[in-house]
This record gives sequence, C-alpha cells and structure tokens, in this order.
Amino acid sequence: MRQQLYLLRHAKAEPWSPLGNDFSRALSARGTNDARRVAGWTQDTLTVPDTVLCSPAKRTRQTLAPLLEHWHQLLSTTDYIDSIYGASLHMLLTLVDDAFSYSEQLLMVGHNPGFEQLLISVLQKDQAAPVKRMATGTLAVIEFPDRFRRDVHGGVLRYQVRGKTLPG
Repeated sequence: MRQQLYLLRHAKAEPWSPLGNDFSRALSARGTNDARRVAGWTQDTLTVPDTVLCSPAKRTRQTLAPLLEHWHQLLSTTDYIDSIYGASLHMLLTLVDDAFSYSEQLLMVGHNPGFEQLLISVLQKDQAAPVKRMATGTLAVIEFPDRFRRDVHGGVLRYQVRGKTLPG
C-alpha cells in the first residue's frame, strides 16, 4: 500500500506581539474560515488518516478542530507532540519515520519553517524545485509509492491546496 503524508500548516493567526506569547496565539477570523474550507475539501477528497500528529500550540489545535469535527474517529488517534513546535527538519523526519512504522496515512499539523523544509525534503527532486513557500492554511498531500524512507526523495505531490483559495 502507498503511504500518504498530509502536511497542514496552521491557518492565519493573530499578529505576533512582543508582549504576547507566541505559543498561545489564536487563529484570526480569516484563519478560522480557511481552516473550515480545508476541512471541507479533505472530507470530499482524502482518505481518513490513521494517525494525527499536531503541535500543541493554540493556532495548530484550532486549525485541526474542523477536521476533527468531520472525522470524529481521529479523536482517538490524535497526539499533540510538543517537539513539533519549533521543530528542526531532523526532528520532523524522525516523527514521520516513526509514525509510518504503524500508519499508512499520516496527518501532521504544524509550523514553518520546519513544515516547508519537510515538504521540500521528501519530494522527488523535480517536484521540490518549484516549491518555494508553504503559506499559512496550506495542505500538501504527498504520496510515497515505495513507502517513506527519510533518506530518499521519493514523495509525489498529489495536492497542494490553500484554505484562502478554496470555495466556501
């Protein structure tokens, strides 16, 4: 079976403030709407993931919430992983590698720059070259025809959608 990685960067958050706590920043109104659009698109298009790994930051949990409303069964397979917040590429690859040892479809919800680096690092070279940016509210669906291997750029980008551009 082909493994699939669903990478979801959190939707648009409230502006950062030097007086605030970045970890506690909530989604903006636009971000909340974009997260709902992505959730609607996934329900109509994707297979339900086996496993969800999500940063525990407020904006990532709020981005995931509409997906959990559509896919109730994910509540029992969702883990909030502290190390996703501010994760290095190495850490993200380790998490993916571990999760694919027991999953076929993996959803990860997190942050840049790590998610952008992860997307580029797992794609086949010809597909990675045009990827410049993973904007807020972007979902990338990567398929691994020969199973995920962290040292092989074998992923095929099946979809890359952004909540801001989806109808709804």
